[in-house]
Amino acid sequence: MEKVSVIVPVFNAGIYLKQCLDSILDQTYQNIELILVNDGSTDGSASVCEAYRQKDSRVKLVNKAIGGGGVGAARNTALPLVSGDYVLFVDNDDWLEPNHIEYLYQSLKETDADIAVVNFTQFMEETNSFAFHLQAQDYFRQIFSPQEWFKKEYESRFSISQCFTVPWCKLYKAALLDGIVYPEDEKVEDDYTTWKIYLKAERIVYSNTSLYYHRKRQTSVTKTVEISSVFPLKSIEERIAVLSLIGFDIEPELRAYRWRLNLHKDFYLKTGRMQDYQKCMQKISILEKWKR
Repeated sequence: MEKVSVIVPVFNAGIYLKQCLDSILDQTYQNIELILVNDGSTDGSASVCEAYRQKDSRVKLVNKAIGGGGVGAARNTALPLVSGDYVLFVDNDDWLEPNHIEYLYQSLKETDADIAVVNFTQFMEETNSFAFHLQAQDYFRQIFSPQEWFKKEYESRFSISQCFTVPWCKLYKAALLDGIVYPEDEKVEDDYTTWKIYLKAERIVYSNTSLYYHRKRQTSVTKTVEISSVFPLKSIEERIAVLSLIGFDIEPELRAYRWRLNLHKDFYLKTGRMQDYQKCMQKISILEKWKR
């Protein structure tokens, strides 16, 4: 059995951490290493991580001397420690179905793919309820080239757009992460990074089944940061540049870019950031002149 390296950035995960770690260590696929990067937690998460390290030899623990680097910095710390053939990311307050890793691994092997992707179920912390967007009859499995997979990037049905963007609910061949650097100066880092890993792959297999539980809390990053950070302009500008250079269809990106420009424009005007507002207006006026 090949080894799977599971990376979990940890920061003040509180009561959710044990459920997360148990769901990983109790997987039906047991040949794993669990790399925990404790980013200066002050709520007891560090002691939980240390307890798991002591009781399970598969657990590696890094306690960062200077915390507050964010999820991107934690992932960058973990990647050089990977000794597995494959890499899986899990957020520290989420949890997995028991066969999550086994299913992804078998999908890769059966299809000779480089990345396997599954869907997720959202758990709403405030109401203690699940938001299901898949039913049994919605299941399908499909193999994509990177060009074909990018056509799914903005598909809202079954939340495929979110599946495309997030780093979790995926199993990557470890070699694809060579040279990948997560931004450490951005509040939301996945929009800058995940798409680059797809471009290093040859085949991507997607299964429309839910095997990951994503917890939504009022303190979640996407709930607490400003909208301009959740849908950044810089990341999509970089994506348009790279995709156009390698000959991909960029029309969906251009439509998304216009949408983000208007989103930023309205946000900057509302919050009084007039210089940023004017920059958006300048770009919008150029696009309108040239009908893009």
